[in-house]
Amino acid sequence: MNGATHNDAACRKVRADLDSYLSHELPEEASRAVERHLESCPECGAELETRARVRTQLRSAVRGAAVPAGLEAKVRRALRGVATGNVPRPRTGLWAVAAAAAAILCVILVGQLRLQMNPEQAILRKTSGRLAAVLNVGLRDHLQCAVFRKYSKQPESTSQMAAELGPEFAALAPLVQGKLPGGMRIIQGHQCVAGGRHYTHFILAEDRKIVSLILTRRQPGESLGGGIYQAGVDRFQVVGLESHDYLAYVISDLDAQQNIRLAANLAPMLRDYLAAHATG
Repeated sequence: MNGATHNDAACRKVRADLDSYLSHELPEEASRAVERHLESCPECGAELETRARVRTQLRSAVRGAAVPAGLEAKVRRALRGVATGNVPRPRTGLWAVAAAAAAILCVILVGQLRLQMNPEQAILRKTSGRLAAVLNVGLRDHLQCAVFRKYSKQPESTSQMAAELGPEFAALAPLVQGKLPGGMRIIQGHQCVAGGRHYTHFILAEDRKIVSLILTRRQPGESLGGGIYQAGVDRFQVVGLESHDYLAYVISDLDAQQNIRLAANLAPMLRDYLAAHATG
């Protein structure tokens, strides 16, 4: 280091070029000018190190994420704005650069990584229409228990299923199996909890297709109007119906007609069973 000093104008000029320098976008002569300045200006050298570190952290944070179009350009504009004085910043540019990068990182994490980390919520947000909230009651349990949970695809024994269903619903399992099409069978039947709510859940399988038959007690204000309601949500078909004090759902990745036929086949038996066996 030769001990030379630089005026504010020279530092501003170099700092405005730092991002292009890091990206190897400057012409050769301009790059050499930046390097000569950095050799004798510790403050600009420190700022270069900070920007390089921020870029590395940003890349690590969004690696593998679906990044919005134009994000890189926005990052560069934000950092250049700080460096050139187009936005307010402290006397030292280091904290301003870090703050700008942190703000951008927060937007990325909130808008992208949150949904990646919670795919259930991303799918539930796609439900639309007047009865979206009621349909999501069943869809939430299907996603949590049958789609994203790891479990054996081998059918449970009759005794194990009866124990997990409990006395109120153990007798329902053979009735459900009797209404299923030829290749479909129950692989699990149990009581479970999703989003703080209790469910009775049968997981059915045919080849690679997974179907949920879900029962849960109706809560105040929840209604499907006494009929059968169908909707497509993401890759899933959701059929909901109500019977006595219960909401019942048939949810699958079958096509819409297959799913509604299965629900229609199960519905009379479910209503009869709930009327005779479900307790308060």
